[in-house]
Amino acid sequence: MMIDAVLLIYSIFMVIVHLVIICGIVRACAISGKQRLAEQKKQFKVSVIIPAKDEADNLPALFSSLEKVMTPDVQVILADDRSVDQTQSLMNEFAARHSNVKVIKNTEPPKPGMNPKHSMLSIASRYADGDILMFTDADCIVPAGWVTEVSRYFQDPKVGLVFSAVVTAPGCSLRERYQTQDHLMRFFYTVGAVGLGNPSGGYGNNLAVRRTALEEIGGFDSIGFSLTEDAQLIAAVRNTGHWKVAVCPFRSVLVYAQPQKKLLDAAKQEVRWSAGAVFGGDRTAAFMYSFMLLFTLVGAISCLAIPFHPQAMLYYFAPVLSMIMMSLAGNWYIKMDKGFILWIVPCAFIGTLFYGFTFLTAFLIPSVSWKGVKIKK
Repeated sequence: MMIDAVLLIYSIFMVIVHLVIICGIVRACAISGKQRLAEQKKQFKVSVIIPAKDEADNLPALFSSLEKVMTPDVQVILADDRSVDQTQSLMNEFAARHSNVKVIKNTEPPKPGMNPKHSMLSIASRYADGDILMFTDADCIVPAGWVTEVSRYFQDPKVGLVFSAVVTAPGCSLRERYQTQDHLMRFFYTVGAVGLGNPSGGYGNNLAVRRTALEEIGGFDSIGFSLTEDAQLIAAVRNTGHWKVAVCPFRSVLVYAQPQKKLLDAAKQEVRWSAGAVFGGDRTAAFMYSFMLLFTLVGAISCLAIPFHPQAMLYYFAPVLSMIMMSLAGNWYIKMDKGFILWIVPCAFIGTLFYGFTFLTAFLIPSVSWKGVKIKK
């Protein structure tokens, strides 16, 4: 039938597209490997900025990891955004033990045209005195070599921004394992985009930007509204035309975040990310993101049609195969453990359904929920 012919051609085409992205991953990682070995000619002052809202349960683990990266050249800015738990007092206790830690307390609602985190980053960045500004979240754990390794990329005077991978903390349940796979799958796409010469997207909780590049684009106030302010920042630096966006795809700088505790919360997070990418200001990234996730939506719908139309199995397997190839290619560089590799196949089958339907939801709903706040797309 005509529909089957069209879907078959589309599926083959998208598998080929993923092979091209894998070539981008290989190229980006090869370039990154050379940048990683750059001679340390200049010592940078680094400001680590961490926004937080009601994160008292997660701060002790973050602070423990931060103490392993803190040196006289590392400033830490803890930005409390209207927390109602013990976040502020824990921050103050940590700052009392370290002279290079500064605590900011925000009591005002987000600035017009900004989501809450975006607004907090805008405020906190004004207190930074580093040559390099690094960002992570309060529910994260940073590795010991994080600051040193990421800073090395800025030895190239043309590098304006560097982003790296974030995965959820290791767990045994299917929900936890899937979230780890999901985070890395998204990261592998962004690595491929860098290798293909069009950086688009990245994780804001493992990102660093050169101060002069941030100032040139007008700071966080100038990047426009988005549910994913990190992607907007990357696009703004990229669009200057002369700053490079680099990626560090190695396990030594892997940041661990707490997984969502409920499947519904994980789905809401996926919807927010999808809505941010599709309705954000970076139209090139929005088109590519929509194009890729439409592929998973076709696969998800095809899966439901298999009992009535066996040929639909081919259209479901196409995105599953693509995800498996992407995960294996990316894992060659990031080198996750064997447990991660064993879960690639089952998570690819689940991911096709999950991505497809959360992508569809992102189109249909008028707003998303973020820490109890409704934000319009």
